[in-house]
Amino acid sequence: MKHSEIGLNIRTYDEEGKSHSHDHHQLVLPLVGKLSLSIDAMDGEVAQHRAAIIPSGSGHGYCATEYNRFLVADVPEGLAPALDKLPCFVDLDPALLHYIQFLHAQLQNGTESDFTQHQMLLLLIQLLQERHGSQLKLDRRVLAAKQYLDDHFSQPLSLSDAAAVAHLSIRQLNDLFRRQVGMTPHQYLTELRMKEAWRLLEQSDLSIQRVADAVGYSSLSSFSDRFRVHFGKSPRHFRRISK
Repeated sequence: MKHSEIGLNIRTYDEEGKSHSHDHHQLVLPLVGKLSLSIDAMDGEVAQHRAAIIPSGSGHGYCATEYNRFLVADVPEGLAPALDKLPCFVDLDPALLHYIQFLHAQLQNGTESDFTQHQMLLLLIQLLQERHGSQLKLDRRVLAAKQYLDDHFSQPLSLSDAAAVAHLSIRQLNDLFRRQVGMTPHQYLTELRMKEAWRLLEQSDLSIQRVADAVGYSSLSSFSDRFRVHFGKSPRHFRRISK
């Protein structure tokens, strides 16, 4: 697949599949039923509260004996190089399960663009890394910049601030951050802000202007435009369907 191309589709599996591999990472996310998987001789299953992360180049086979449906994402290595450092089988908390159902609904509606799929999957990958990324070994300078963005994303800030904390130039930080985290600092900051905006729209009664303020946007129109590009829907639409 192309370096920047993400595939997202719904699949069903039957009986036993021969072991194979591919040149991209793959996420297998549960919708209905169970799927037994062997990934590089490690056995596990994708079920209601459990997903699989298949690293690029890993041999894997499957077996399913009942009706099933799974959300499967094919992710180029270049877009998420740290995925192969996560466990092959990961537990899903309620927030992750809810987001997977949201992805499923968007895919079924068939209205999202390839760019929107890309953005939604980057957010999902970020959520997985937050919950299961204890194995990630980040350069201390990247870690310092990442922690700075984590702590200050709700405030207006510039990437020069993060670069200064890391004692790197903006170009050096961009290159190192992308190699280790799988996205640029700007993309990471946007993911943080959009994830928190999504949570606030769903779980709070804050006005959309207050949500924008809470995630570092002083301009409501700028926030609304970014949210629409990111999720393919306006904040107002998202607020309606969450109630």
